[in-house]
Amino acid sequence: MAKRIFASLLALLLLLVCLPISADGGETARDRIAGIERYKGAENRQAWLDGALTDAAGKGAEWYALALIKRYPTLDYTRYEAALRATLESGTIASPVSRMNCALALACLGSSPELVRETLDRGIGQLGIMSWIYGLHLLNAGYAASDYTAADAVEELLSLKKDDGGWALSGQYGDVDVTAMALQALAPNRDLPGVAEAIDGALALLAGRQLESGGFKSYGVENAESSAMVLLALSCLRVSAEDAGFAGGLPHLYEGLSQFATASGGFCHKNDGTVNELATAQVYAALSAHLATEEGKTSFFLPNADAGSFVPTVSGGRFPFIVLYVSVPVLAVSTAVFFILRRRRETAAKR
Repeated sequence: MAKRIFASLLALLLLLVCLPISADGGETARDRIAGIERYKGAENRQAWLDGALTDAAGKGAEWYALALIKRYPTLDYTRYEAALRATLESGTIASPVSRMNCALALACLGSSPELVRETLDRGIGQLGIMSWIYGLHLLNAGYAASDYTAADAVEELLSLKKDDGGWALSGQYGDVDVTAMALQALAPNRDLPGVAEAIDGALALLAGRQLESGGFKSYGVENAESSAMVLLALSCLRVSAEDAGFAGGLPHLYEGLSQFATASGGFCHKNDGTVNELATAQVYAALSAHLATEEGKTSFFLPNADAGSFVPTVSGGRFPFIVLYVSVPVLAVSTAVFFILRRRRETAAKR
């Protein structure tokens, strides 16, 4: 009898270990990510990183690279890092925002701290609200600017907030994309004065802008990037869609995003069947950020906890911590029950 019970408990353990990590949209995220990787010819992530992403380092690969760095830190980033550093040092990237985006990827690798600091110093506040957002990302990552602290950048961002609680590149009203991106940068600064209230107001604005489809419009057009940026903001804030007031919660957000998916695995900007590379990259980043949050990793734009000076790593995987969280307690209970039943049987035999 004891052996039968123990065998049943072990079977339950195996079942729990094989369950999906998330029952709340995790499988949808994984399916969409796999579709994008098929579209990009990236079933082998290391080959993708060493090939297409290295070739495009500093030229649009950073959304993908940041997603990989966050979820797969044991990939070997040597070639990508060298190409990105060379592109940034070459001075060929005109926009300070684009330069800081590249520096952010280096920061998340723990690479080239002097180059990252120099890029931050030369870029923060130089091109409107987006340069404050990306400057704040780098300050959040632990880098120092000569003229601004994180509190200074936060204060500047709060001063740019529109009367409706959102942010925009121009005009009187908040824009979904820019509001979501501001939230991504403000997320680690919730304890600073005025930030928590600003976050709550911006989330209320975004929830109120959600369409019946589950998606969002930016400048009058429903598009994939807006949905992606909202999902990424929620991941950075570590707030559930339900708690943030979004109708239908995470499943409805996924419905709004999934309408832009194509049979190829790529995503459209508008729902017209034409794959858009920026939309595809931002959706990949947002879905990866959602899964990274579930997996207990640091926020998407922050370095991983073990990031130091850049050291090439050996590719490979990590045993998912969720398996430990589930399996260890079940195994402990199984073992205890087995020994209790065995002792009872021995006691009965002595009688």
